[in-house]
Amino acid sequence: MSREIPRAEVEADVRALISASATALGVEVVTPVIYSNGECVTVLVAPEVDGYVVHDAGLGVMYLERESVRPSRDVMARLSAIASRYQCDLVGGRVSRRCDADSVPVSVMLVANASRGIGDMSAGARRQMEVQFRYVLTERVREVAGARLRENETFIGKSGTAYRVSNTILDDAGREPVAFVVPLASRSSVAAQFRELFDLQAAFPSIARESVYDEGSDFRPAEDGWVLSQVGDVVPFGEILVRLPRLLNLLASNSSLPH
Repeated sequence: MSREIPRAEVEADVRALISASATALGVEVVTPVIYSNGECVTVLVAPEVDGYVVHDAGLGVMYLERESVRPSRDVMARLSAIASRYQCDLVGGRVSRRCDADSVPVSVMLVANASRGIGDMSAGARRQMEVQFRYVLTERVREVAGARLRENETFIGKSGTAYRVSNTILDDAGREPVAFVVPLASRSSVAAQFRELFDLQAAFPSIARESVYDEGSDFRPAEDGWVLSQVGDVVPFGEILVRLPRLLNLLASNSSLPH
C-alpha cells in the first residue's frame, strides 16, 4: 500500500519544478509547462516604468519555425487568437503580458501556457502540410502516369512489414508495378522513409523508388538527400514532370530488352 504523502511535501516537490534566475534581460523563470518536444517553457519577467512585462522571448513562434511551420499572415492570426485566450498579446512573434507586481506569478503561468499553445500548433500544421503535399504530388504523378497510377497500395517488405505506398505506377500493360513515388514533406520523415524504402528495396529490387521532396520545406538535399539516395532517387517536386517521364521511358526500354 502506498504511503500517504504529506501536503507540505507535495507542495515542496511541485515548487522544485520551478526555478528562477537573474539575467541581464530580467528574471528568467523555468516553468513546469512543457512543449511537445519535452522542453520546459521558459519566460522572462522584465521591469518597466509602470510595472512589469512577462514574455516568452519569441520561443513559442521559434519552436513553430523549427518544425517547418511558416509564419504566414493566416498562421499569425491563429497564433494571436491562441495568445488572447490566455489574456496575452502576440507582438513581433513574442507572447507577452503586462502586469503589476502582484500579478507576476499569474502572468508567468498565462504566458507559459500561451507559448506552449502556440508550440502545440506545430503538430497540426505539420500534418496539414504533409497531407497537402501528398495530394499535390499524387495529382502531379497522375499527369504523367494517367490510368497507370495506383494510390495507397499495400506492399510487404522483406521484413514482413506492410507499407501503404502513396503512389505506385504500373507498366504499360497496367499489370505489374514499376515505380514507387513517395512524398517527403519535411526532413522529420527521412528516417521512417529510409526504413520503408530499404525494406521495399530488398523485397522488390526491380521496382524504382522515387522520394520527392518539397523544396520549400526544411529538407536538406545534400545531407538528407544523400541518406535517401542509398535506397532510390531523390527528386525535387519542381522537376517531377521532367524526370518522371524519363524514368518511365527508361524502365519501358529496359523491360523490352531480351533477358
